[in-house]
Amino acid sequence: MWRLVAVSIIWAFSFGLIKGKLTGLDSGLVASIRLILCFLCFMPFIFKVSQQKMRLRLMLLGIVQFGIMYLAYIQSYQYLPAYLVAVFTIFTPFYVIGLNIIFDKNSRNAKALTVALGAVMLSIAGAAVIVFKAPGQDEFLMGFLILQVANIAFAIGQWNYQRWADQSSNAGNMAWMYLGAALFASLFSFPQLSWSEIVISDEQILVLLYLGVIASGLCFYLWNSGSKQVSPATLAVMNNGYIPVAVIASIVLFSEDVDVVRLAIGGGLIFLSVVISYKTRIAASAA
Repeated sequence: MWRLVAVSIIWAFSFGLIKGKLTGLDSGLVASIRLILCFLCFMPFIFKVSQQKMRLRLMLLGIVQFGIMYLAYIQSYQYLPAYLVAVFTIFTPFYVIGLNIIFDKNSRNAKALTVALGAVMLSIAGAAVIVFKAPGQDEFLMGFLILQVANIAFAIGQWNYQRWADQSSNAGNMAWMYLGAALFASLFSFPQLSWSEIVISDEQILVLLYLGVIASGLCFYLWNSGSKQVSPATLAVMNNGYIPVAVIASIVLFSEDVDVVRLAIGGGLIFLSVVISYKTRIAASAA
């Protein structure tokens, strides 16, 4: 659980950095650089996974969870302001729980399903209270649809990783996933770039290093390994756990106007949803 909380805190700073510091850079280039940095960080662990079949499976999973997700996620910033990117990521828990209901017959137990859906709804309600504003751009629908592709890809990746990835080789798992994602993103975006026109400032290089090594490389490792230690309901809820911290970061670091009352109410709802799902998991284990 502590891994998911730590990642939520770190991820909270990414919205402002991407929108404020990387404007003007091609979205495919940004996604590819982040994923290449991820792979380089975990490359020393690549031989921890020895089975060829597992390597291929992890690469395919990485293409979905990180490659498709990042290409869509970064592209959505071309159509949406940062606050709407935050708004539209609140639907990810629906996809996580939906996958669980469809493919895991044990989750169809009426009591477990009610608790899971209740916790997710509380989380989504809390996130919406904090960040929802009426869209102010004509292109918001396109941004919304693109971002839902990212949300679905991320949900599919973490849901599958939680169930079949080997807990003893998380670092090796991530190396192969990042390799697949980096190759996919690079092959998709690099041929479309006008390399002679690309200019990256020193500040943008530092931001890319932070996002690639810390916010992506380290945090996705912690997130996927942490996902194996919590219930599907808690995992779904924690997909919105970064939002209260993101708002606090916006107040302190990015000087954005925030409704403190909405922050308190929404943060309380998200915290309550985490408590409910986590306590339910403990009770179920004890039974």
